[in-house]
Amino acid sequence: MSSAFIPQEASCSCYSNTYTINNKPIGRFICHCTICQEFTGQAYNDVTVLLKSDVSELKLINTKFRRWKLPPNINRGLCTRCNKPSIVMAVGGNLILVPTANYPDGAALPEPTMHLFYNRRVEDMDDDLPKYKGFVQSQAMMVKVLAQGRYKRVAKR
Repeated sequence: MSSAFIPQEASCSCYSNTYTINNKPIGRFICHCTICQEFTGQAYNDVTVLLKSDVSELKLINTKFRRWKLPPNINRGLCTRCNKPSIVMAVGGNLILVPTANYPDGAALPEPTMHLFYNRRVEDMDDDLPKYKGFVQSQAMMVKVLAQGRYKRVAKR
């Protein structure tokens, strides 16, 4: 990934829901939890994490949001037309998770840094990324990576 990030218009697969990504993601991970499997219809969810201020021009009129589990910390949005993941909002909308498939230029994204909920995987992943199991370990590592990403962003100013 180059050091300069060029804004991208991301969307669900049918382009009914669009939004603009204006900054580099502060993190990227691959989640194998059963909720992500159900949400994506795939074995895992490869997502980038952005701050609310990194995303603009949200045109989500064809997105239906759903909370799969309590507490309702994460609101996952599916397109009502193509039934594919559109966008995910977490922590009261202050964090935005975008499936990497929704970016037009995936080469501009950082590489994933870890696998979460690996104990729920459908298939083994043949890579050198750290693999975290269970809720506590996965959540702790995600918080750590997001805090590091946020710190790097603030330190650059």
